[in-house]
Order: sequence, then structure tokens, then C-alpha cells
Amino acid sequence: MLPGIPDLRPSSLCTVSVDPDAVAARLSELHPTLDMALLREVSEHGYRRRIEATDMHSTTAAGSFHWHESVFALRMMLSERGWKKEDLKNCPFIVSPDRTIALCLMTGDSETGWPQGNPSNQAQKGAVLETAVAKNQQQLKLFDAKYVSTELSNRQEGTQLWVVLYHVTVGTSGNTEIRVEVSLPSEFEKKRIVAWRERLILAPIAPDGDGVAQHDLPTAPIDVPVERRTGT
Repeated sequence: MLPGIPDLRPSSLCTVSVDPDAVAARLSELHPTLDMALLREVSEHGYRRRIEATDMHSTTAAGSFHWHESVFALRMMLSERGWKKEDLKNCPFIVSPDRTIALCLMTGDSETGWPQGNPSNQAQKGAVLETAVAKNQQQLKLFDAKYVSTELSNRQEGTQLWVVLYHVTVGTSGNTEIRVEVSLPSEFEKKRIVAWRERLILAPIAPDGDGVAQHDLPTAPIDVPVERRTGT
């Protein structure tokens, strides 16, 4: 637990939206350029790259391909809508034109996309994400001057970090599906998000690619370790 940060657990304090109309409206409220069609296209683009992995690749290749291509697609598509990319200590973000929100894409665990669940990021994350979640909690700026450009760090109204979580699994029909949600983290412990303030859950996506996909399983962290800076 971060010092001075109250313990927020999702059972009573997390708002969960699953109705497609409500999710679409809330995404548009976060920013007019956000919509479910874009998130579906990002998910399917990553999945198509995922199923190119063969048994000659490493066992984690499928998941790694999916994540890298999804990050590319999310940032490319939103950059065409005026968003700006930020790369902070090896963490890839995309920031809205008005700097009100930033998005970070992560592989989620098996509770991703379940309204009753409390999902978390599958791979461990470092100090940049911890700082961002703490700022969400405090309703302050997304990053301080150690991590981000002067323009973003000097904004007084602040920037919220929202996380695009996805998880590939087998649905009730027996077919592969991608579960996706866009959620606002509120608590970070031991390199993982452990609580959320709001979750916007999309309907499961039936990917349009052919082939057999490896389902999301725990893998080694992707992030490069981050050394904390000492005060000067």
C-alpha cells in the first residue's frame, strides 16, 4: 500500500458498465475520438499477428506478438485522430489531444472482461505505472517531471490513466474469443493493479483470423526493470 493512500477495493467502489450503449456513451464521454469499433479493430489486428507464431517460435511468442502489434495499432489509429504517443521509461502510452486521459494497453488475466471479476495485468509493471496509478488515486497529474515532458507535467487539471486490458481464451461456445475492457485503475501493489474505480467492458470479440491461437497464460514480464531515482 502506498503511504497516505486509502484502501479502495472493487467490491463496493468500482462502477462496472457492460451494456453496449452505456459503454459507447462513456467512451465518447472520456474522449469523442474513442469508440468500440476502434478497440475491436485493435484487438483483431493484434490477434492476427498472434496466430502467426509457430511451434518453432519461443513459447511466449504468440502473446508477445499480440501485445506489440496491439500497441502499434492502438497508437497508430489514435494518432490519426490527434492523439500523441509518450514513451516513459519503456512504457508505451498514447495521450488524448486535450491531455485529459492517457491509454496504456496490457495483457489481462483470466478475470478480464468478467463483470464480477477483479482483473489485473498479467505481466509485472514498474515504477512508471505505479506512479500513474497513485496519481489517479490522488486526482493529481498523471506523471511528475521525472517521467514526462514539461508540457504534460505542468498541466494543473491532470491526466487520468486508463488501461486497455485484453485476454484471449475459450468462450462458452468452445471458440476462441478476446475479452476487452477499458478501465480506470485505483490501486497498485507488488507491480500489479489490484483495484479499479471504473470498468467499461466490451462484448467478447470473435477474432476474424484463422489458425489455432495459444490462450493467454502467465508469462515473464515484458517491462524492462526501472530504477527509482533518488532525490537531489
